[in-house]
Amino acid sequence: MARFLSCSQLYEAIQQKSSEAKEVLWVCSSHLGVDAHEVFSQEILRNSLSDVRFAFRLNDAGVRGGEVDPYEVQFFIEHFKGSCIKSHDNFDGNIYIFDGSALLTSSGLTKTAFESSVEIGVMLEGQEVDEVKRFFEHDLWQTAKPIGDLGKFKRIWNTVQKSPKNANLRRVKLRTEIKHWTDDYVDKWYIGVPFRMSGKTERKIKKETSWGTKLSVVGDIGYQTFKQIKLGDLAYLADLSKKSGKIEIKLARIFDKSRVETDQGDLHLAYETENGYLLEREKFYEMLKETGIGSKNSETILNDTQLKHVSTLLSSIKRKRKRSAKP
Repeated sequence: MARFLSCSQLYEAIQQKSSEAKEVLWVCSSHLGVDAHEVFSQEILRNSLSDVRFAFRLNDAGVRGGEVDPYEVQFFIEHFKGSCIKSHDNFDGNIYIFDGSALLTSSGLTKTAFESSVEIGVMLEGQEVDEVKRFFEHDLWQTAKPIGDLGKFKRIWNTVQKSPKNANLRRVKLRTEIKHWTDDYVDKWYIGVPFRMSGKTERKIKKETSWGTKLSVVGDIGYQTFKQIKLGDLAYLADLSKKSGKIEIKLARIFDKSRVETDQGDLHLAYETENGYLLEREKFYEMLKETGIGSKNSETILNDTQLKHVSTLLSSIKRKRKRSAKP
């Protein structure tokens, strides 16, 4: 059975099929846009799918042209098995397979395609899906290449995104509103930062990674934290570099992580600050004690009880005001 779909029907179909999928999620697309994972239902993280495969056209030209976001590739690697993600340079089409359904469509895996473009597709059910699966397995998956080091691709992407041409892209009219994922399946961390990174070290890290100037860096994190923390995770960063006065705490969204050899450690995080707080020193250490967090350079994922205690306490105090820019 075949069903013709267009525009918002495509997004609605993918939302439904991805929320119901229990075993198979196979995708091959020439494009992978910023936050493209949000095209799917967030249920794909809850359903523990047993057979997940993604193939994208990951190469220098595709990244430089903005067709494939390497950070989205990393998102899928971190939330599914790395071996489930591959690169295929010679396929120019888009296939989405969910258990016993297959969508063949003009829509690449980008929010722009589903939100703003006039796209069409055909949803197949039943025996016709078996033929699509055979094509995916033998003609695409078996000829695709494993994903290697993403560092080079991320540096290309970061450099291109900083150019003025990309800073002033014209907004397009939305035809379909993509629902944002919640933070339900995002890990929340506490990280104590014992020293301030020198400007020289931070400049070296940003030069080698091409992280933008708007990002902040915390360095010399532990290996296990570096390994476990995911793009998009939230972290309460406590500045422990001062030995007196109030403790500054930032609620940070993790943007990236990278290994760069420096005199102040080799494992680093880039983050964006969402909120800032100033907490009396005595109150801060009381909070750590009550939540069972070490008082020194502790890096830990907060459980529900710890998170509730920390967030409740911080929400009760005034946020740290940002300094106004000088005229």
